[in-house]
Amino acid sequence: MADKRDIRQLMRGRAAAFLCSGQAEAESARILSRLEALPAFRDAGCVLLYMALPDEVQTVPLLERWYGSKRLLLPRVAGEELELFEFRPGDLQDGYRGILEPSADAPKADVSEVALAIVPGIAFAEKDGRVWRLGRGKGFYDRFLPRLSCPAIGICYPFRVLEDIPTDPWDRPLDGLIY
Repeated sequence: MADKRDIRQLMRGRAAAFLCSGQAEAESARILSRLEALPAFRDAGCVLLYMALPDEVQTVPLLERWYGSKRLLLPRVAGEELELFEFRPGDLQDGYRGILEPSADAPKADVSEVALAIVPGIAFAEKDGRVWRLGRGKGFYDRFLPRLSCPAIGICYPFRVLEDIPTDPWDRPLDGLIY
């Protein structure tokens, strides 16, 4: 099995080819539609999402569509941890690595309020009935996911799904994957 660094490099190449294909918008819409059809999503009053990097499933349409109908949260990097804040259109600022994050004025939320978490990843593998994710290497979600008491679902483009990825003892499997 390839190591994490090799997988991240492989995914950078696949992402570049995928983005050049012009399929990102249509694939994002397809994946988000599948997510919205899940009972876990429909029933959740408070959903944790993320602001996507260019090579991730684009979440802005979902945020815009459900704003006002659900309480939507976004993470903000605080040192080595993720803190949760309410999404409010027009109240985002550049944060860690230029990713848009809620401003300091946004209402803060506690992890216990999250009914469903939607998480990104650089690669995913479904094995032994479990879903494993590989992040970008800084460990923000590795430290955050164990704090959740709700389902966590990964969303990704199909090219990010592998047969296997290396896991560490601190990795937490996800409850589902949509691609």
